[in-house]
Amino acid sequence: MRLDHIAYRVTNRHDGARTFKDLFDYTIGEEFQIAFEDGSFADCLALVPPEANNGIKSVLDIPWSINTPGVGQPLQFHMAPEIFVSDGTPGSIVGDWVADRGGGGIHHMAYQVDNLDDIVEDWKDKGTLFLTEDVIECPEDDLRQIFTKPMSWIGGVIIELIERGDKGFCKNSVKDLMKSTKGL
Repeated sequence: MRLDHIAYRVTNRHDGARTFKDLFDYTIGEEFQIAFEDGSFADCLALVPPEANNGIKSVLDIPWSINTPGVGQPLQFHMAPEIFVSDGTPGSIVGDWVADRGGGGIHHMAYQVDNLDDIVEDWKDKGTLFLTEDVIECPEDDLRQIFTKPMSWIGGVIIELIERGDKGFCKNSVKDLMKSTKGL
């Protein structure tokens, strides 16, 4: 399990992304808009870490490894997480969430897992509650995701579990995940 991405909901996505661009060398990987059935919108930026600009998809692509003496397994290093920044029109799921919190903040932190079904079952056995009964799937992008209910012990942040193939964000999954947070 590794930190995959952190999602921020903010009043202005470009202002929000500027910090990550200026201080951490992130770049915009993709910009897109989600349209909801009620006519509202969420505008989104997916920012990629500087390592990705060098053609590295995973730290495992780096052509060297360090073996831990006596352990026999290489150390694993993970690339910095992607950053997802969104804003929304007044009355939208994102816009209302930001307004209710006086300007936004961290909405969720996503952790990439190898077997989503096993992790979800284990977390449910441990008392974790999820926003949807079923995992949200995007077969065309080989992507599966689910949100926990907000966790009060970390300020109401949601944890996302994500099982992904080789592609990035799936716009339909983003929309379905956003819809699962309506009213929070």
